[in-house]
Amino acid sequence: MNSSLAPSKTTVYVSNLAFSLTNNDLHKIFSKFGQVIKVTIVKDQYRRSKGVAFIQYLDRESAIQCSKSMDGTEMHSRRIKCSMARDNGRSSEFIKKKFYPDKSTCYECGEEGHLSYQCPKNSLGSRTPPKKKERKKRKKRQEENEYDEERQTDEEGEEPDMETLSAVIRLEQAKFESENKSDFVKKKRIKKNSYFSDEEELSD
Repeated sequence: MNSSLAPSKTTVYVSNLAFSLTNNDLHKIFSKFGQVIKVTIVKDQYRRSKGVAFIQYLDRESAIQCSKSMDGTEMHSRRIKCSMARDNGRSSEFIKKKFYPDKSTCYECGEEGHLSYQCPKNSLGSRTPPKKKERKKRKKRQEENEYDEERQTDEEGEEPDMETLSAVIRLEQAKFESENKSDFVKKKRIKKNSYFSDEEELSD
């Protein structure tokens, strides 16, 4: 969804709905106009439907088509009213996704043994739950772990190439000696004894 669009720009206000229609029922009915992002049924203090709902679409075109096509149509012996929702200043609250940590009970009827997607009160039957999206943080963490594993594998598989390193040193030393010979000056060099002592010896 385009982040520049306010929820009211892609949301349809529906009224005079049958009280028996659930969140999942409305999702099924209004999905024919486009991808539905969120369905919110207005309920009273006893969690009973007031016959009013907000249908949020992925794009504005779907919302406009829905409001024009569904306005004045009859549904469950009621003539519903549809229009583009007006922003009352609480659009930021509306767009927030609700989380239901308790998966043991249905939030539609409050009974145990099923979730709202398979609630017996759904007038139009059960609905297939949407696929869960992988969180970006988890994906990023996984990519970092894979990179660390690859890097570790590379480090373990590569050993220092001492032969090549020695060849470079010998080459540089040969160049140095060649330059010294060109001056026809034979100098004595001092080098450390190979037995790790403090004694020094002369070399030709």
